Amino acid sequence: MERSLTLTFVTSNGSKATLTIQGVKDGLTNEQVTALMDVIITNNIFLTKNGLLLSPSKAKVTETNSREIV
Repeated sequence: MERSLTLTFVTSNGSKATLTIQGVKDGLTNEQVTALMDVIITNNIFLTKNGLLLSPSKAKVTETNSREIV
């Protein structure tokens, strides 16, 4: 099963920016995700076309199952 973590932030111009990380481990906690988002914001890791990431908006883990048919 493939898992991805989607982080959504509010930017400096008030819009939203999304970052998706593939291959995350099972069992991520709210605290771990919040800490990651805080590190990204505090260190200005990413600059988007809509400005700096200012605050967390939401986060979700998506699980994908796939199987080959042919």
